[in-house]
Amino acid sequence: MSDGIYSALSGAIAQQRSLDVVANNVANANTTGYRGDRVAFQEALVRSGGNGAAPDCLRFVGVSQVRADTAQGALRQTGNPLDVALQGDGFFAVETPSGVRYTRAGAFVTDQTGMLQTMDGHAVLAREVEGERTLPRIRFPAGTREVVIATDGTVSADGVPIGRIKVVRFEQPNQLAKQGATLFVAGQGQPVADDETQVVQGHLEGANVNAVAGLNELITVSRSFESFQRVIQAFRELDSRTAREVASR
Repeated sequence: MSDGIYSALSGAIAQQRSLDVVANNVANANTTGYRGDRVAFQEALVRSGGNGAAPDCLRFVGVSQVRADTAQGALRQTGNPLDVALQGDGFFAVETPSGVRYTRAGAFVTDQTGMLQTMDGHAVLAREVEGERTLPRIRFPAGTREVVIATDGTVSADGVPIGRIKVVRFEQPNQLAKQGATLFVAGQGQPVADDETQVVQGHLEGANVNAVAGLNELITVSRSFESFQRVIQAFRELDSRTAREVASR
C-alpha cells in the first residue's frame, strides 16, 4: 500500500473536523451571545520507510486547536428592560448546577420569586459583598414596575438599587473553554472584576458569525473534503491494480 494514502487520510480527517465546526457556527448564526469557533491546523513531516540515501518525507495535517473567536457581536435593540448586552471584553457570571460559568448571552428573565436568571434557569450573579459567604443574586421585589440597569451593571427596581450584575474578564482568551452554545468554563486563569465593559440595557448581542460567509466557508471545506476522498480512492484503485498485476505474473 502506498504511504501517500495516509497523508490524504490525515487531510480528510482534518477537513471533516473543520466541516463540523463550520456547520455548528452556521447553525448558531442566530443564537444570542454565540461566539464562533475557529480551527487551527498543524503540519507534521514524517520520514517514510524508503531505503534511499535521502529518505522521502510524508506530510500529515491535523487539527491543533479549536478556539472561540473573541470578536464582538453586533448589538440589536429589543426594548426589553431585562435584555442586556456587553460592550467590551467582559462576561456575565451565572450559577449552574456544575458551578459558576460565564456567558455573553444577556436575554434574562425572572423566576417566580423575582430572581434574575438566564433563559436556561441559571441565576445571574451579582458583585460580592464584603464578608458575604454565599454567591449573591439579584432579586426584584414583588410588584416592581420599572427596571433600570446602568452601564456599570447596577440594577434598580422602581428607583432603588438592588444589586450590581457581576461582569468579569479574563487576561487571556485561552483561559476559557466552551461548554455548550453560549457558556464558558474557566480554565487555569481566574476572572477579575471588569469595570471597563459597559452593560447596555434593552439590547442583545448577536452571534459574531456571518451566515453568508459561513455558508461560503462550508462549501469550500466540503469541496476540500471531497478532494481528499477522491485522492484516497485513487490510491485504493492504484493498490488494487498493482495487486492484480503482481498476481497475474
